Amino acid sequence: MTSRLLRRISAVLGAAAVGLAAAVVTAAAPAAAAVTPAVTSYVWASNPTAASHTVPMWTAGGHTYYSYAKNPGGGPITVTRSGAGIYQVRFGGLGSLVSGGGGVVHAQAYGAAARFCTVGSWYPSGTDLLVNVYCFGASGARQDATFVANFVEASGSTLAADGVSYLWSNNPTSPMYTPSAWYRFDSGGGSPWVARDAPGSYAVELPASAAQTQTTFYQITAYTSAAVKCKVDSYLADGIARVRCRNASGAFVDSRFTITWTVHNLLQQIAPTALATVGDTYPSGGPAPAITWTNDSSVSGDYAVTRTGTGRYAVHFPQIIDYSGHAVAYALGYQDAHCHVQYWHPVGAADMTVGVTCVNSVGTPVNTPFTVGFTW
Repeated sequence: MTSRLLRRISAVLGAAAVGLAAAVVTAAAPAAAAVTPAVTSYVWASNPTAASHTVPMWTAGGHTYYSYAKNPGGGPITVTRSGAGIYQVRFGGLGSLVSGGGGVVHAQAYGAAARFCTVGSWYPSGTDLLVNVYCFGASGARQDATFVANFVEASGSTLAADGVSYLWSNNPTSPMYTPSAWYRFDSGGGSPWVARDAPGSYAVELPASAAQTQTTFYQITAYTSAAVKCKVDSYLADGIARVRCRNASGAFVDSRFTITWTVHNLLQQIAPTALATVGDTYPSGGPAPAITWTNDSSVSGDYAVTRTGTGRYAVHFPQIIDYSGHAVAYALGYQDAHCHVQYWHPVGAADMTVGVTCVNSVGTPVNTPFTVGFTW
């Protein structure tokens, strides 16, 4: 088995990568099926210089609600700052729900500034779940930043119909390995693996994605206290994505990371979700950006994207209005660029607009392909 897997990895890494644009195929979503939702949570950490702040929460109709956050554990969500760009998020009560596995965490900066964030660790503490986040300026120095972060643990759920696969890549210099079962999940029952073929360059198989006939959605975050950014470079074959990681100066570096693939739902929860892939030229100029894929073909004609400036975008999602929620954005492609969400807000009576900022390693805005998603 091992030798066959190695031969397969060798064949994939030796083949030319499939370009992002070439991989785009729009297909109708399958009929909805009953699923047991995963344990999901998210937060918008909106006060980056406070020593500690608690997300506003209230109870109505027997349910607990949070401002731009979610916590099925039901306890308070507290963000503590221990130094410039160093944060810990405590999801009260969430640790008691995470019994089937370790899950994965993603984090990214929020706002117009050239910032980026990494995940340092996450773990249960008593009945709570703790998530450590580091944020940086373009130079690589730690800087205070508003950020968003989310957590998913799916091992106790039945998600084969919806499609999800994730892993924590914890061995950045290994030629090939299968990550810890505690920190991986595949709705098709497969075993995700990671192969390294050059500094900062990895082939990642998320098996459930192999059967899909449409471009789908990835979240990816460097797992480190250092200034590193990771992204999906391209799609190789058979559910295999190329991941590359760079340091603050743009050089390729080995790094741990978390990666999540989904096809119809951002955080595998029973709630409306809008996902889109946007194509744009690099580094500047060219035609207007275009939506190349959405997760809901029934309203895809109403999706729209506008480039409001170099590396600045406004993405219009129809029929998904909410006054709270959670949004993320990730750059795609080989070029030196990373993206994050700048804002999100309702438009009119039914729609949502999500702003996206994309910059290169020196903090200069650049046009680039990216994915963007919103849910609540």
